[in-house]
Amino acid sequence: MNKIMDINKMMNFADGISTNENLRPLMDLISLIMEMPEENLNEDNIGVLSGMINGAFTEKIRKEMIQETIKNFREENYSRKDAQEIVNIFKQEADNLINELKPSENKKQLLNSIFQPIYDVFETTLEKFNLYDIELPIQLESNAKVPTYAHEDDAAADIYALEDTIIPAHSISNMVKTGVRIGLPEGWAAIIIPRSSIGMKTGLRLSNSQGLIDPSYRGPLGVIYDNISDSDYEIKAGDRIAQIYVVPVHRFRATVVDVLPETERGEGGFGSTGK
Repeated sequence: MNKIMDINKMMNFADGISTNENLRPLMDLISLIMEMPEENLNEDNIGVLSGMINGAFTEKIRKEMIQETIKNFREENYSRKDAQEIVNIFKQEADNLINELKPSENKKQLLNSIFQPIYDVFETTLEKFNLYDIELPIQLESNAKVPTYAHEDDAAADIYALEDTIIPAHSISNMVKTGVRIGLPEGWAAIIIPRSSIGMKTGLRLSNSQGLIDPSYRGPLGVIYDNISDSDYEIKAGDRIAQIYVVPVHRFRATVVDVLPETERGEGGFGSTGK
């Protein structure tokens, strides 16, 4: 019975993560499963218990748990790393406690079927949590301006020139200083892109198409421009010179295979879909 109480503590911990009361009935299910005599775990009763577990995790309940867990993570000001560690602790402790209970295979299967949907909810939560706003520490040199969003729903913020700069005609790789340094949190990157009005109305082109800022970089942000026009271009201090937006970093794990999964397109390359 003590071990069942330990499992209940884990459910309380899960409640603390999700702040969702839909987890509460699962505690009763765990106690019911562990106290049920083995001879009563026939196919019919296992089917009934499985149905009760599935009923506790409807799509509506899953969505509510995800939304409330994200809200809780944000209120606690968790980073992605913090959130991942919290979920990992729950998963590890739940697995350990189930093993310590030494349930029969039938009971272990039922217990795992209770925790697996919670794991799935937390994994989805972590994926969606990356899409939410972050706090971005910014350091400014004298006269530098904080990047700003022109509209409430803009994806990227404008960044500004620190000083007057001339971009000569037919020149490449001209650095425009911003006087801004940023402290990206782990798991996030920033991308610098040109403003559409500059691309359309001037001969300026970003030398590197777009700039990628890694989370570990703490140096000043600069915008590198080519001028493909016949005229010099004058940038004034405080002019909007580019845009910056932040994205979650998703790293891939390479798996070398002999054959790639087939698609309808296959090896069709440049221009293969028509003009």
